[in-house]
Amino acid sequence: MKMPRTLVCLLGLAGCSVVAIACGSSPNDGETTPPAAGPSAGSSGFGSGGPTGPSDQGPACAATVTETEKAKVDIVFVIDDSPSMKNEMEQVKLNVNSFASKIGGSGLDYRVIFLAQRATSPADTGNVICVPPPLGGADCADNPPRFRHVDQLVRSKNSLDVILSTYDSADKELAWSRFLRPRAYKVFVEVTDDQSSLPTAQFDSALLAKTPARMFGTAASRKYVFHSIVGWQEGTPLLSDTKCSTAVATGSVYQELSKLTGGIVDSVCKPDFSGTLDNIAKGINEKVGCAIDVPTAVTADPTKMVVRSTEPGGAETKLTQVTDASKCATTANAWYYDDNTNPSSILLCPSTCAAANAKVGTKIEALVGCAAPPPR
Repeated sequence: MKMPRTLVCLLGLAGCSVVAIACGSSPNDGETTPPAAGPSAGSSGFGSGGPTGPSDQGPACAATVTETEKAKVDIVFVIDDSPSMKNEMEQVKLNVNSFASKIGGSGLDYRVIFLAQRATSPADTGNVICVPPPLGGADCADNPPRFRHVDQLVRSKNSLDVILSTYDSADKELAWSRFLRPRAYKVFVEVTDDQSSLPTAQFDSALLAKTPARMFGTAASRKYVFHSIVGWQEGTPLLSDTKCSTAVATGSVYQELSKLTGGIVDSVCKPDFSGTLDNIAKGINEKVGCAIDVPTAVTADPTKMVVRSTEPGGAETKLTQVTDASKCATTANAWYYDDNTNPSSILLCPSTCAAANAKVGTKIEALVGCAAPPPR
């Protein structure tokens, strides 16, 4: 799926900022788009059939251009490095660059963090992992800002405890919170053949309580997803008692977290992780790929924004705001905020996103500062 990539400010009503995300355009960071030609005298600047603002808003404003923005995602791999996990760790190492390439190729602005014991060199044969270039640096080193390896022992049952304790650790070498971006969507990828000693609800509550506030969202609107490569037996229902052949446990706590957050569950017993990580990459691209950063001006009043789609030939469609993702199936041309009270992202419903990306050059425009209809 091609991603919305270029963020520019186009012409709009006086007092209304208009930002446009052009689908399928150049992915170069910092790229700008030349100002659009101004509308004719007396025109609203939205074109025929476009939304209009309050009647007291005067002539069209001058065009401005902002820096390129992309959807952001921070991905955290948490890898059980106990003795039984040596082959699984090797599979992560062999396939993580292909995984990262698929994320980057979709246009997402991504970062990857590893929580696991780090190898001292590519030749290290211990229960450690070395992330090779291009994602990792030379000789198992970090590759800032794209990749950070937190050298941390992760054992059979403590993955979730490690996530919580290292996030804001007093030890700067362990504290991975400083590598996260507040506006980025957070993705966890758990790899283990065992079970968690920390219950699902306890982990979720503690994670949502981390500072800064809303880093991982709220119980009503989570900004993280948890993918699980665990002892689940492929072909059985989630949370069944059947574990796969080489696993110690089913990893039901991790499965519960995936179910809670809309994540993917796959089997840690597979001898080849290429398809597993491809599937997770696809899930990330679908989840985050249709997310657009909310313009700063909107945060003061989320009710003053209209979103529309403009095709390369100029045909415009005003998109309909809905309250949440559950309304996507019953509402055409729809979008919603990630958080209706304190939004950071405009989320296009799947069919809306697919239609926008079907024609290269289609723009999703956010008309900011004008009163909008209430969400359906």
